[in-house]
Amino acid sequence: MVWVRSDYAGELAVVSAWLSALLPWSVTVIDREFGVLAIRFVFFRIQYLYRLELPNTNPFLWVFAAPAYEGTAGLKLASWVWLGGAAVVALALLLSVAYYAAEERVEALPVDPVRLMGGLLGLAALVHTGALVLFWRHQLGLTVPVGLVVMWLLAGSLLRVERA
Repeated sequence: MVWVRSDYAGELAVVSAWLSALLPWSVTVIDREFGVLAIRFVFFRIQYLYRLELPNTNPFLWVFAAPAYEGTAGLKLASWVWLGGAAVVALALLLSVAYYAAEERVEALPVDPVRLMGGLLGLAALVHTGALVLFWRHQLGLTVPVGLVVMWLLAGSLLRVERA
C-alpha cells in the first residue's frame, strides 16, 4: 500500500525531514525518590527535575555536549550514538533545504531524492533505535520512543513511494 501519490513525494520528503528533526525522539521518566522527565529531541535535550532541588541546574543540553555530561560509560555511549543519529538527520535537513530551494536540480541528480531522503531517515531511525536501546539498558526509569516511531514510518513511506 502506498501512503502518498507520486505527485507529492517530494513535498513529503521535505516535510518528513523537518518532522523527524522537530519531534522528540524519546521521553524518559524516572520516578523514584526523585523525579526526572527528560525529553530528547534530535539536537537537544530538555530535562525537568521534580521532588529534587539542585542549584545551578540547566534543563537544556545540546546533543554534542551530552557525552561529556553523562556519568556512566553506558550513558556516554548512548549519547555518542544519539550524536551520530543527529548527524544523519542534519544531512537529511540539508537535503530537504536543497530539494525545496532547487527542486529541478535535485530531481536531475542520478539518485532519486525521495528514496535518498527515505534512506537517510531510515538510517537515522536505526541509529536512534540503537541509542534508545542503550538508554533503556543503562538508565533508570522508562524510556518511550515517541518520535522514533514516526521517523520509522516516514522513512518506510518514502522508500515505498511509487515514483512516476
